[in-house]
Amino acid sequence: MSADGQLVKWEGLGQEGTLAVDDAALRLQQLLRQPGAIEFLIRCMEQFPALQARCGQLQETCSTLQQRCISFQETCSTLRQRCETLERVCTVMMCPASILYSQRTIDEYSDDGKVLLNQVVKDLGGDYVNAFPVPPGKIIRLTHRARPGFLPEKIGIDMNLAGGANNYLDMEIQFYLVPGGVSSGQGLPVGSLMSGNEFVQKDGSQIRPCFPEYRGCPHDIGSLDSLAVEIKNNAGANNLESAQVNIYYSNRLFYELCKKRCGCAPQATGACPTG
Repeated sequence: MSADGQLVKWEGLGQEGTLAVDDAALRLQQLLRQPGAIEFLIRCMEQFPALQARCGQLQETCSTLQQRCISFQETCSTLRQRCETLERVCTVMMCPASILYSQRTIDEYSDDGKVLLNQVVKDLGGDYVNAFPVPPGKIIRLTHRARPGFLPEKIGIDMNLAGGANNYLDMEIQFYLVPGGVSSGQGLPVGSLMSGNEFVQKDGSQIRPCFPEYRGCPHDIGSLDSLAVEIKNNAGANNLESAQVNIYYSNRLFYELCKKRCGCAPQATGACPTG
């Protein structure tokens, strides 16, 4: 208070020796000893409002991007579900076996292990015959009934020559894939020309060689294809009285290759929806 009784504004300063004052003085001395430190602080203070505004904008941008990411994840999830649905539809509707055969028919073959080539292809003309026996110089062509595709693994052939003959070397055997991508009714040859002694020994015992491969992989027969075999009798006198041709295949191997091709999985019954 002044001498005339008026109130006078007074600001007190911190007393030396206190912790707060000593710390502030130490920091001020450090700033003064650094050239340009005060000017740098001033510039920081001037730029602080702009930096604060930019931080706010960045937060808004991040929030927008986060919402977009959530929306994108939802879209991806929807597309994934649609793709899975389309894949299931295509697996059933676009597979040759499912188009040509009912699931019941496919299931009936699920536990089978061989295909019998016992259907004589008739009226081919020339040296072809329509039934057994096959005289010398003549040919017979055998195939199987229409069925879902299979993957041949082994060949089993039994032959009966007239008069108790056992020279099976005189029999020429050639397999064909029909239609095999060719316009002729004969089809596409599968493997090399073979002789009867590769399948039957002189004592009548059977040999089961492997079915020819294609490009180093098992040769698959599709539902739209059929397998045929031609047996030509080159003997001098004896007829080929009869022949039984069995093609053995592996269902397990066929299903494994099927999954690689179309991505389907075996059904609960063990049948695969493919040809």
